[in-house]
Amino acid sequence: MHRRLNPLVISTILTLTAVLAGSAVQAQTVVEGQTDSGAYHTFMVPDGWQPQDGLVIWNHGFSLNPVGPVDDLGPLAALQISEGYAVAASSYSQSGWALFQVIDDLDQMYEDFVDHFGAPLHTWVTGASLGGLVTVRAIETASLGNVVGAMPICAPASGSRMWNAGLDLRLLYDAVCGEVLGAAIPGGAMGLGFPPDPNFDSTAMATAVHICTGILAPPAGRTPEQADRLSTLLTLGDIPEEFLLTDMGYVTFGLADLSYDPAKLGGTHALGNSHVDYGDAAINASIVRVEADQDAAQYLLDNYTPTGQVGNTKIVSIHTSGDGLVFVENMDEYAQIVPAHNLTVGIVNEAEPTHCGFTAAETAAAWESLRGWVAGLPQPDAATLQGTCQGIDSGGLAPGPCRIDPNYLNRDLDARVRPRASCDESSTTLCLKDRFEVAADWRDFEGHTGNASVSSARTAESGSFYFFDPENLELTVKMIDGRGYNGNFWFFFGALTNVEFNMTVTDTDTGQTRVYQNALGEFGSEGDTSAF
Repeated sequence: MHRRLNPLVISTILTLTAVLAGSAVQAQTVVEGQTDSGAYHTFMVPDGWQPQDGLVIWNHGFSLNPVGPVDDLGPLAALQISEGYAVAASSYSQSGWALFQVIDDLDQMYEDFVDHFGAPLHTWVTGASLGGLVTVRAIETASLGNVVGAMPICAPASGSRMWNAGLDLRLLYDAVCGEVLGAAIPGGAMGLGFPPDPNFDSTAMATAVHICTGILAPPAGRTPEQADRLSTLLTLGDIPEEFLLTDMGYVTFGLADLSYDPAKLGGTHALGNSHVDYGDAAINASIVRVEADQDAAQYLLDNYTPTGQVGNTKIVSIHTSGDGLVFVENMDEYAQIVPAHNLTVGIVNEAEPTHCGFTAAETAAAWESLRGWVAGLPQPDAATLQGTCQGIDSGGLAPGPCRIDPNYLNRDLDARVRPRASCDESSTTLCLKDRFEVAADWRDFEGHTGNASVSSARTAESGSFYFFDPENLELTVKMIDGRGYNGNFWFFFGALTNVEFNMTVTDTDTGQTRVYQNALGEFGSEGDTSAF
């Protein structure tokens, strides 16, 4: 049986053949610069480039190294240059969680490119790990010209919510290992602490984790106590053993940078775990409980939680199934807010867990499938990505294997990152979408007052209240997830009464509230499509 490849893939195979043979490497102009925001950037532009050839912007991953000149244009730069694209990359002006200033960095870099070479007719945005989230944010909020295609790779596409998993791991470690002699790590819920201990580095951290868990020894070399503590951390943290030290580095040093950098959270608690159930009675009783500052929490959500407002941009996103740093469940979360006709997801079903452990053929297949889609071919699916990968691999053009699984069933992110919500329903409080608390009070024409009572007539996203008689409904409410359309949750209510009422809706994820009122003698109804 012969696999038929579409014309763009055939063209890609020829291009890859030439690149690998060294005959298609074009002369290039390389421009290095720095923006007013403080970010460095590099442009690599094929000689003879014209605006219709397009620009690819590459976004790098998380790094705590000092900001410096760019030395990474992405794993596909040689191929993209050979295909005629110009390639640009920014260092970002911040290290670590760079989402607070990165849009200014990218916008200024793009303006600099336009000043040098002219405005491209189309722009492509791609990046890996943190750079995948930068890519997601750039689609939604940056001014990068006509962004026709994007490729987030192993992206934390649920955004800042991933830091909740980091907080949980850090506090779980303290609960399990904090009393073990030599295993304590300075700091706590905000990372290493401030000012940082100059004597505590990544080697000291690994030593502490090893004392607690025996992680650096083979299983046979661990004490029963170490093995038990390791099992507890891996089970409750829901991470592979191979990632424990990596993840502990992020929640020790990366979390401290996020928490204390004055250009980020400036020493405020943006993360909390007050109502989190860890599924273990002893841990629930002993773990430190932290209350998030709501302003700081909102600031972190703003930098950045995706909204799903992607316009006409076509997106192909790939992820590895065993990723213990940026969980694959991020893709399920992203797919819930981005219209299906804008997004194709391919999951590499790997035997051993990796972070961004794609083969060259898998990455090239995702890129070429995106190009074909933008060029007018039908939207690819995971099977298309896999078939394109196999064509590239079997032709010896880029090494496989090809493991993109069209039948991969992803989980909801709630199964991996414990929700922060404390949405508690009662006789007077209605809980919508397991997140939004709705309560109301009323006043009648005789001056009598009371709290609205929740009716049994309800669904997960809608419900009703009565004021006087359970058989006589007075108020109906509904919450819709409209983030895929305008980035907001939509709240609707209909009054079946002319009694005065005041209704408060609370987002238990962020602490935000909205108040809706009905004056005495009026019949108020409203649809708020920018509620939360």
